[in-house]
Amino acid sequence: MKLLVVEDNERVSAALQAALIQQGVEAVCATTGKAAVDLLERIRPDAVLLDLGLPDCDGFTLCSTIRAASPVPILVTSARADHGSCVRGLDLGADDYLVKPYNLAEVLARVRAVIRRRRFAEPPLAEAPPGDLVLAGPVRIDLREHAVLVNGSPTELSEDEFGILVALARRPDETLGADQLVDEILRARRTTVQATLPRSIAALRERIGVPYMLEAVEGVGYRLSVTGRA
Repeated sequence: MKLLVVEDNERVSAALQAALIQQGVEAVCATTGKAAVDLLERIRPDAVLLDLGLPDCDGFTLCSTIRAASPVPILVTSARADHGSCVRGLDLGADDYLVKPYNLAEVLARVRAVIRRRRFAEPPLAEAPPGDLVLAGPVRIDLREHAVLVNGSPTELSEDEFGILVALARRPDETLGADQLVDEILRARRTTVQATLPRSIAALRERIGVPYMLEAVEGVGYRLSVTGRA
């Protein structure tokens, strides 16, 4: 499990990180709102522990910003024990609200609980024809939609990563050579390009300013005609 810990007090942050690591949790810390937003996309945490007292922005605003950018579970941690702060945090997108000081075991239990709830709430992939699905253990790949679920959770992959995963998932428990993986990556790219080619051709016609030059040859493909029109 990977947590993004947003805590402005570096001493508290370091102690919390060390305690989490001892529990087998990968903890990445940010002491400002800006650093938290930057890390959110880079590390893709399983959950965020968000302290409201930050030096560069309001914690409630950051909570709203994170929720707008990602469905990642957010657990607000604060010394503010009033009901108003708790309600405001939850209304802005937090999944839970913990009052400091808190017990680490309880924090981890709450993190696991919100992650479970999020995963159950994720909509499943639409059913695809059998030939468009690749299943391997907890991995489910929809080739038509270019979508991946791992243990029921959507996973974003680059084109190359997607191609590698498809190759390995089609031959589970087998060892594939680098050449085989490269071939699968190229095949995945070719499928993507073929699907978007008509849109790309239409856009290119508009961009070059002489759309009649880019001709479709039925059953064959396309050509750039430089004769026949002035």
